[in-house]
Amino acid sequence: MRTFCVLITIIVLLFGCVKPSSKSNATTRNDLLFAYSMLAPSNTGTILVYGRVIVQGDLASSQLCPEIVSEHGKVLATVLRGLKPAANLFPVTVCEVILEPETRYQVKGSNLQLSKASLDPSNVQIFGDTGCKTKVCKQQAAEPFKTLADIAAQNNTDLLLHMGDYNYRGTSGSINNGDIYAYDAGDGGYGGKSCGLEDTYYSQNAKNSPKPDTWSSWELDFFKPAKKLMSSAPWVFARGNHELCSRAGIGWFYFFGPGGQFKQSVNQQSCPFQGDFNTPPKTAANHIAMIKPYALPLKRLNIWVYDSANACDELASNQLTAQYTEQFEHLNAFASNSANPTWVMTHRPIWGVNSVSPLDTLNKQLQVALTNTKAGMLPLKVALSLSGHMHIYQSITPQQNSHRPPQIVVGNSGVSLSSKQSNQSVSVKVDEQMSITNTQGKFGYLAIDIKANASDWAGEFIGVDGQSFIACDASHVVLDKPICDKIE
Repeated sequence: MRTFCVLITIIVLLFGCVKPSSKSNATTRNDLLFAYSMLAPSNTGTILVYGRVIVQGDLASSQLCPEIVSEHGKVLATVLRGLKPAANLFPVTVCEVILEPETRYQVKGSNLQLSKASLDPSNVQIFGDTGCKTKVCKQQAAEPFKTLADIAAQNNTDLLLHMGDYNYRGTSGSINNGDIYAYDAGDGGYGGKSCGLEDTYYSQNAKNSPKPDTWSSWELDFFKPAKKLMSSAPWVFARGNHELCSRAGIGWFYFFGPGGQFKQSVNQQSCPFQGDFNTPPKTAANHIAMIKPYALPLKRLNIWVYDSANACDELASNQLTAQYTEQFEHLNAFASNSANPTWVMTHRPIWGVNSVSPLDTLNKQLQVALTNTKAGMLPLKVALSLSGHMHIYQSITPQQNSHRPPQIVVGNSGVSLSSKQSNQSVSVKVDEQMSITNTQGKFGYLAIDIKANASDWAGEFIGVDGQSFIACDASHVVLDKPICDKIE
């Protein structure tokens, strides 16, 4: 009987009555490079999930954008993202669509997939300062970010947070390989009476610039090394000082900006005119851009994102201080009307300790701006402040009853470390508050498991060997212990 069945099957196949199974009848497209999803604000204060696909070439019509198919078979048409940079510098096109939460998607014509976007995340992975300088990585994908991203891709995650500074090889500072440096808003020693805001404005993206922002740097520093991780969960992207309009801001606004052209979206932004490199503007004031702060009200957690890329590390004497005070007032208004704890997410830390003896702290502008608010402090419902910028790991745990949240700096996920010191805990007065600082110069990323809510969590820093080297726990704050410390 078995032999008879086999013969019948062979005959049927030979006569073409039964077609062998195939993975897909769809035409494969070799121009579909990367796909990712991200959480962004709607214009009514709710959360949107964007799906974005990077396509090779300068697409002229949305008809050339790929379709995205849900796990339930629903087909979505992507459309051209607006405000595309110059094609000679960015020979790629972003196509985007608004996705449904809790739904998997496949980019038609490719093997690119997008995992479910949960609005109730439990497992959060956090990266910062991930790019690689040209002298270190040459023309290879950024390391050790690629190693860390590949490790993270093997673990379950519901949400990916990036604290900013993605593109280092394209933003070395010097524009002409000499003594002309791009405006950097006062990053660690930039001269000038107002941290550069009122000084001659030099931009990599000015007309006639010898070193503009380009796709090739973005691809090597972020997209290629993050490819395995990229589609595993939705992202929230902070903007770093390496993504200022004078540096790699052109690419950041196009790839990661939270605005769009959909009716539910907040307005899409791009960098203003950057002047002429040969006759540079006398002030930066009309050539910078700041993202408006926005909230992502998740089920058990609020994430409040603000743009600190232009905040001066050393001074608070320019007109931006008042703008940051206004942003903190928005945070106070939002947090006071929400039942959930809030995590604040930005690039430059409000409180950072470069050295203990002599004491050297940052960020002066954010500290003064916060002091100038009506409350004079962050709202009590802020449970955690997350940032990057310092090329190390650092946690700052204020004394109990100080009414200041703990802060964790995740600035150690790829770029060359500013220090390779072993783990150290020191008690020091930071912005007039006694705090325990814990610092270590070691590559890694932070993985957090949320328990009951955003005030109840535990986490660990994971290194390039896949092993934990720092343990963090929200409960340590009430015990006057460092919120994060080395694993014994």
